Amino acid sequence: MLVCLAAVVVVGVRAEDENVRLLHSNSVPPIEGPPGEAFLERFKVAFNERVEQRFLDRFHPFNVMKWSVELADRSYDDFRDRTASAARNAFTGSVVQGMREAAVDLPVMLWLNERQGWLADFLRNSVDSVEEEAVAPVDVSYRPVERSWWQRLSEGNQVRYGIRPFGTSPYTFLSVGLKDGDELLLLANVRYYYRHFADHCFEIAMSVPLAHRLSIDLGASCQFGRHDQEEKLVVKLLKEFKSGGILHVGLEAQRHPAFFAGIALPW
Repeated sequence: MLVCLAAVVVVGVRAEDENVRLLHSNSVPPIEGPPGEAFLERFKVAFNERVEQRFLDRFHPFNVMKWSVELADRSYDDFRDRTASAARNAFTGSVVQGMREAAVDLPVMLWLNERQGWLADFLRNSVDSVEEEAVAPVDVSYRPVERSWWQRLSEGNQVRYGIRPFGTSPYTFLSVGLKDGDELLLLANVRYYYRHFADHCFEIAMSVPLAHRLSIDLGASCQFGRHDQEEKLVVKLLKEFKSGGILHVGLEAQRHPAFFAGIALPW
């Protein structure tokens, strides 16, 4: 269990969900048996992994600390309602993500993989690769699932690309890791949002690994078209300790700056 020892939040920080870093393989081995039973077994495996990850996400010490700050002038009932809402969202999100992960090994996906590899990769990344959705370029706070996505991206040489058509803000994405031999140089994630048939929005996130378990992240967003928005730039510094602790500092540079700093150590 992690316990938050120190943290500072300055006005301007938006409340986002933080979670505990949980790295695992996103692939589920094929299961022999009737088609319906195979899907159900894959769903159970994926759901069990996701429900643990999402609950740790919602109730990360950094997240609970931010709730306490935001609701400091309110009653305990408001804090309890926030907790109950986070638990409901964690459960429902686990169900949806479990179904998505189970679907990527349906017979039609395997058939496409044998005949149209690029199309199968596109559909797999669009339906699966759920950690990519946690990447938040302009959020100053710590997001362990985002770290999990960077870790997965760093372990392979594949370019990941897909489309997210079913959310409230549909987008396409491209993720890539740049290496020099075995040395990782840069991880990048680019999103494009097409909004209201008149606005074009880009989000760019980059993570650069440094020595001594340090990494620096850069995030930016810009929108142009009929409704231009203020450009945003965020810098985040992360230090991971061998004991499992985390030191995080984030700064948003814009008209109303936001700052977040926190440290969490194993109990």
